[in-house]
Amino acid sequence: MSFVLTLRCVGCGNEFDPKTIIYNCDRCGERLDVVYDYDAIKKKVTRREIELRHDVLPLRYKELLPIFDEEKVPSLGEGSTPLVQCRRLGQELGLASLYVKDETRNPTGVFKDRATVLAANKALEFGRKIVAVASTGNAAASMAGYAAKAGLQCTVFVPEITPIGKVSQSIAYGARIVQVRGNYDETFDLTVKACEALGWYNCNPAINPFRMEGKKTIAYEMCEQFDWKPPDWAIVPIGNGCNLSGNWKGFKEFAELGFVSTRPRMVGIQPEGSNPVVSAYKENRDVLQPMIPKTIAGALAIGRPRNFVKAMRSLRESNGVTESVTDEEILRAQSILARTEAIFGEPGGVAPLAGLIKLVRSGIINRDDRVCVVITGNGLKDPEAPLRLAGKPVLIDPTVEALKATVQCNP
Repeated sequence: MSFVLTLRCVGCGNEFDPKTIIYNCDRCGERLDVVYDYDAIKKKVTRREIELRHDVLPLRYKELLPIFDEEKVPSLGEGSTPLVQCRRLGQELGLASLYVKDETRNPTGVFKDRATVLAANKALEFGRKIVAVASTGNAAASMAGYAAKAGLQCTVFVPEITPIGKVSQSIAYGARIVQVRGNYDETFDLTVKACEALGWYNCNPAINPFRMEGKKTIAYEMCEQFDWKPPDWAIVPIGNGCNLSGNWKGFKEFAELGFVSTRPRMVGIQPEGSNPVVSAYKENRDVLQPMIPKTIAGALAIGRPRNFVKAMRSLRESNGVTESVTDEEILRAQSILARTEAIFGEPGGVAPLAGLIKLVRSGIINRDDRVCVVITGNGLKDPEAPLRLAGKPVLIDPTVEALKATVQCNP
């Protein structure tokens, strides 16, 4: 039984049938949001019932997800990622209550698996045989993996600078790789045109209305793992804006259902070389000013976020904060997280931690606040990034003398 009522445009409020394939509003061109019958959901499910469920994601929260046929959910075991209390990292940063939601533990190593399982589910429900996605690498690998599980053909479009680790992952899953001479935004536009021309199911982040629904399950799990008392701050990276707006929707829905009594302030972090949402929010602008991205954090190198309206609305509703970080700050955050907590995140995935460090130093986040940082992607997807800060290992002759001359051998 589905509790989805309609797809509603976030711009003009126009509504559409959720059982038809549509990607954006045909009146104003804005993105669509999935609307549910929350009164009916309240009568159907309780917080206690969710606690007792043994279902894995996404069926654990099926009443709050756009699933019309449970038999067509090609799960790989996504979700249920650990909430890690970071004592050593917290001590180093001077924070008494610091946690990391470790999304690197998802099946393909990235939080996008939560969204991709729904995209694959909708492709099967709509009877489509071929799916396509534009990606800086993570969504491509994720889509390729779930397409393989679902028996779908998959074409992924990636910019030419995509790290080989992400490309090879997509190849291993059997996807057809189209590498594009251009950045993510140009790659995205080509995918949209290809899907329109060839009839492929468009699984692009921020344009497929069902993908964001998977992202909000991070917030659901966070509420459960914090014993139904959400943190003061939830910190996420911003690329297209789906992660930020998805998390905020999840917190809002659990509050609407009475599962939690508080909601966190959202924090969105972008690299300085790709920060159109941060700059718009800080300048209180409602109009997106696109930019040509330049950053080591390839997953966030998006100069024209397609979910701009939803992201800005989420920040304002949550009394949120945004911050930009340099590539060097990102690499240092990657190093400190791995060194203190043994969590290896890719540059885009650790950008939230780099932002947290700045916000603590500036006094915006207090040292006694309870903070949760979402680390979105595994560092093995871009294994050369740490070498930019640490350099390559020292090569020595196979003798103890050479070892002593090079390495500090005592504690």
